[in-house]
Amino acid sequence: MATRTGISALLTATLLATTGAAAEDFDFEVGLTYDRTQLDFEQTITTNEGSIFNSTEVDTDGWSLTGSWFFAGLSDEEGPRARAAFVDRASVLNVGYATTDISASASIQSSDPQIPSFDDSFKSDGDVYALDVRYVWRESGWFGSAGIAQTDTSVSGVFGGSNDSTVWRLGAGKYLFDTTTLALDYSQSDDDGGDVSNLSVTFSHLGDMGETWQYGVDLGYSQTDGDANLDSDTWSAGVLLYPNRDFEFGVRIAETDADFTALDSTSYEGFVSWFVTPNVVVAARYGVSDVESLGNVQIPSAETSSDTDQDSFGASVAVRF
Repeated sequence: MATRTGISALLTATLLATTGAAAEDFDFEVGLTYDRTQLDFEQTITTNEGSIFNSTEVDTDGWSLTGSWFFAGLSDEEGPRARAAFVDRASVLNVGYATTDISASASIQSSDPQIPSFDDSFKSDGDVYALDVRYVWRESGWFGSAGIAQTDTSVSGVFGGSNDSTVWRLGAGKYLFDTTTLALDYSQSDDDGGDVSNLSVTFSHLGDMGETWQYGVDLGYSQTDGDANLDSDTWSAGVLLYPNRDFEFGVRIAETDADFTALDSTSYEGFVSWFVTPNVVVAARYGVSDVESLGNVQIPSAETSSDTDQDSFGASVAVRF
């Protein structure tokens, strides 16, 4: 029901907003996004007593509805429309709701008498409610941000249960130049399964390339400290190109090194967005991830080979008015 309501609200906003498509000053933005991720994992273990084939499949579908209020106004008069808030140094209040459905199945087929065969599946449903604010002092270039999100998750099957999580975030940064920023963020997650903290630093720059093209660079580093040895470091980089004010495309790469092997991964993503009118944008993305190993079964002195494939895609539409 929430998804249908969100779609109806977005379509209504689209009809209203397109009547004033020539405007370049906005107060609000509403967006709807769909994401899907598929993960396939296979592992073969050969022991002195036999062989073990271990497989896992996970499908994740998610919808999110977001709303933004630019309480000091937003102008897209200069620069790419996709980076209007960045160029205009806009202050914004964001609210969001997301729902996620996860279906997973796990199987162990074993000829080793010491390792029993196993087949099971489970489903998970989650809802996220988020509130976030960013305030920019346009003259000095300093900005601060804060946010809070509440996640409610329920799981059925062999791993059945529920989990609630609250995440809060504080951040600060500065415009070093007209279109260059450096920011620092700290977040803390408190949930039933343990606490996780994250410290991140991001650098963003928008520049000119030739007479009409522009480019963007986003660099980031984050350090995560969590219970149960869930510590990791993530490096990310994105390169964006703008042949004109209405079109954006680019690539992103992120690499995570974790103390727990299952979290080691390298992800690649390509994305594109197009402002159909000055206030209506459609976007799409596709990504793949190289996961080091899920490590579902670990047996000393055994030969192990594994393969993990993960890909994801998403599509979104947003309207400014």
